[in-house]
Amino acid sequence: MKDFNFKDNKMIIAICIIIIIIFFCVFFYTRSNLESEYNEINNYNILQNETNIDENEEDTKIFVHVTGAVKSEGIVKIKEEGRIADAVEAANGFSEDADISQINLAYKLEDGQKIYIPSINDEKVKEDEKVLEKEYVTDEAGDDIILEDEISTVKTKKDEKININTAMENELKEIPGVGESTAKKIIEYRKSNGKFKETEDIKNVSGIGDSKFENMREKICVK
Repeated sequence: MKDFNFKDNKMIIAICIIIIIIFFCVFFYTRSNLESEYNEINNYNILQNETNIDENEEDTKIFVHVTGAVKSEGIVKIKEEGRIADAVEAANGFSEDADISQINLAYKLEDGQKIYIPSINDEKVKEDEKVLEKEYVTDEAGDDIILEDEISTVKTKKDEKININTAMENELKEIPGVGESTAKKIIEYRKSNGKFKETEDIKNVSGIGDSKFENMREKICVK
């Protein structure tokens, strides 16, 4: 009887040990699978977030055309509201003959502009044409923009009309009857409503009525 009980107890102990071993095996196996699934889900979420960030960054990029005294002329991609310094960096930097003293590197660019980096070998042009050197920036409509100090002006001759769709603030102030406040209103109107289709549309800008429009009619254009 004692032998039987001892053997029986040994069997029960063995069964318990086996059950415990099976339990821990199942436990660790399940835990391992759960951790693996969690890591996969976490990695997927991280990848999605990175993809979304990349897409958002891509959406905020602009393209500008860089020419002149840079190492790699051509179209470059920079961040939205990037500056000339960013565009030059994207074009692999200045060439050895670049005349950077004439450029406002902090000038903020817009999509579609063309930047010309002057060279120390560039020829001077007459000051009465309101151009200090060669044109430095050209907007998407093909009008040349000069960069000087912290302002930009559109290259014009005395007999040329000012394009109200592309002119910058300093150029707009050359229109008869347009001061700094009205020039800013014109730029804000373009941003909100798009380009002017006809010169008469400038009367939609606050502060420009029939009388003021008649004074500027011969000095402005939309193309």
